[in-house]
Amino acid sequence: MPAWRPSMRPVWPMAESAAEPVLFGFLRHGEVAGPANVYRGRDDASLTPRGWQQMHAALAALPRWGAVVSSPARRCHDFARDVAAVHLLDCTVDESWRELDFGTWEGLRPDEAAARDAGAHAAFVRDPRRHAPPGGETLDALDARVGAALARLGESARQPTLVVTHAGAMRAVLAQVLGLADSHRTRIALTPGSHFVVSWLADAPPLLLSVQCAD
Repeated sequence: MPAWRPSMRPVWPMAESAAEPVLFGFLRHGEVAGPANVYRGRDDASLTPRGWQQMHAALAALPRWGAVVSSPARRCHDFARDVAAVHLLDCTVDESWRELDFGTWEGLRPDEAAARDAGAHAAFVRDPRRHAPPGGETLDALDARVGAALARLGESARQPTLVVTHAGAMRAVLAQVLGLADSHRTRIALTPGSHFVVSWLADAPPLLLSVQCAD
């Protein structure tokens, strides 16, 4: 990809203590190589040129960050590493920000997974909190690890932090921040390159400041 040059966007201020709010941005990876509309969790597909463009466009709409955290998946980490290098920032890789693990259904369309494992797929669609894909994880497991990662950020971060992650993890954050029921979180559209910003203050409810769904 061509070299990306930092803009002169304003920088959000660093929090002096845990008593001051700190801002967290959550950015979904861009378009990836391979078939669309498949279960893609642990699959390590790379970004397409359009995917890189989507993420650069998203970042251009936001002020600059003081630190970067990323899922280890290439579609997240490749971009996060480049952004951190340009701005001389730390880039922390955290397994907790991975997408839901779809087990043996990785790379399959939902209809293909249903044809292969009819009973298991029906149970997963009906109640993903209790029923996981074969070899995968439940929605409860995703929420638990994302919730723990968010709590760690809230306890340790003192500067605006960008988290480069996945749609499933981002919906888990929104569900926690807004207290969303499962039936509501599935109605949140987070297309490749979408992002939102949360203000986090210890011992206070987090605030959702902005949401941008990419074209």
